[in-house]
Amino acid sequence: MEYESETLKRGYTTAPRNQNEGSNMAKREDRISELPVHIIHQILCRTDLGVEEAARSCMLSKTWYYCWTSRPNLIFYQFDMTLENYVKLVDQSLRFHVEQNLHLEQFILRYRDPEVDFHVDTWIELAVKLNVTELGIHRLGLTSYNLPDVIYDAKKLTTLQLSRCNFEFDKRFSWLESLSLNHVHISDAQLQRVINRCPSVRTLRLQCCEGISKCHIFGLVHLKYFDASYCKLHSVIVQAPYLQCFRYTEPTEQGNLHPCEIAILDGYSTLQTLELTGATITDQQFRDVSYKFPNISELNLRLCYNLKNIEIQSEKLKKFTLFELKSLEKLTIQAPNLLEFDFHGSKMPVTYMDTSSLESARLILIIFCRQTKSILIYENLREIVIPPSHKVEIFIASMLSVESIIGIIMFGSPYIISILPCTDSKALQAMSTLKGCTQKQNCGKECPFNTKWHRNLKDVISCTGTPEEGMAASMWYLWLKSTSVIDQVNNFMLKWK
Repeated sequence: MEYESETLKRGYTTAPRNQNEGSNMAKREDRISELPVHIIHQILCRTDLGVEEAARSCMLSKTWYYCWTSRPNLIFYQFDMTLENYVKLVDQSLRFHVEQNLHLEQFILRYRDPEVDFHVDTWIELAVKLNVTELGIHRLGLTSYNLPDVIYDAKKLTTLQLSRCNFEFDKRFSWLESLSLNHVHISDAQLQRVINRCPSVRTLRLQCCEGISKCHIFGLVHLKYFDASYCKLHSVIVQAPYLQCFRYTEPTEQGNLHPCEIAILDGYSTLQTLELTGATITDQQFRDVSYKFPNISELNLRLCYNLKNIEIQSEKLKKFTLFELKSLEKLTIQAPNLLEFDFHGSKMPVTYMDTSSLESARLILIIFCRQTKSILIYENLREIVIPPSHKVEIFIASMLSVESIIGIIMFGSPYIISILPCTDSKALQAMSTLKGCTQKQNCGKECPFNTKWHRNLKDVISCTGTPEEGMAASMWYLWLKSTSVIDQVNNFMLKWK
């Protein structure tokens, strides 16, 4: 294989400098060669290496070289590769598999040159002959590739990914389990034909598709995962008795929502994940969803501007995310098994939250006010107050990861950190460590805060809200004095270089 051989040559750097080194290299090669072929295949397929890097690794041994050429997962991204080299690489790799009668599990193409279209028909035909189980054709650019009829002969094909491809689906795809369509022009009638031709589909993704306005899914009794994103649909109706995940995404245009009717007519006991972005769902519709689908464990609501009053009562909910719900005025959460809660918004609604589960699970609640650059950390969750500030972010984290969480939020260069500690407080210990670090020019590699922001931190001092500490500290401390937690809180002011 000429192109791969050249790639391998470029990866070879130096020869052994002496006999002992050569002997050691031989021993290492022997140990590597003893790895089972299927293990080496998994290493090559699962590592995030480009074509040249993965091929270069085959200099380790002859066994690795054979495994590289015989791997069952052929994934080719063109990127900056020339047309000639890309075509040669794909062509030779496939023909080697045909000559050796090798099994092919995955064949994925991502290319930008329109001239590649001429070769794709032949490559798909070869992949079909090799009983490929997962096929992905991702055409970059403005024009589309016409999928050949030979695709219907792929009796082992279970997963099909198409980007910028034209197709008809005139024949039945009874064996197909996963279908992803990206930047595909498809009409309502064509979508219905696809549904009728693919009765065994368990995963259906429609992303950035044009031509379709009504996405009505009936008859896919095996459907478990559904995703419709950036398609500007007028209605989405899904009836699937075993549906587990429903995702809908439609970005706002100049702050306006794209009107779309959303209805999930089945899966009342199986739906576990619900994600809505840019949906026109109302308070009453959300209450109906919460009532009909009591087993939702992951709920994600983003840019749903019609929601004003959210009430959650669920024993199954474990992860809850709210992002930029600008009309939200009231939030009530009664979820005793909630483990993760993320809130991002320009204003904080009136909130009631049952935090008993967070305390028993050793979790902490963190509030970050971007407007005042202040952070409030609750380790003691029995009484929670939320500052009346704009640009508020709320999230939950494990008490065991306090140091890493503080390290992340420090990149925002906060002025004040307030902590409501529990017994044996991890947060207070972290702040004590941080304060000690600022008193040394070099606190050592073992320091948990050895990061870029750490070098810009000048001092950490106790904060009492005096005017000398600045306007931000005074206002923050004044608000804390108006709450019932003032006697429990520990305040720290951070000074930056």
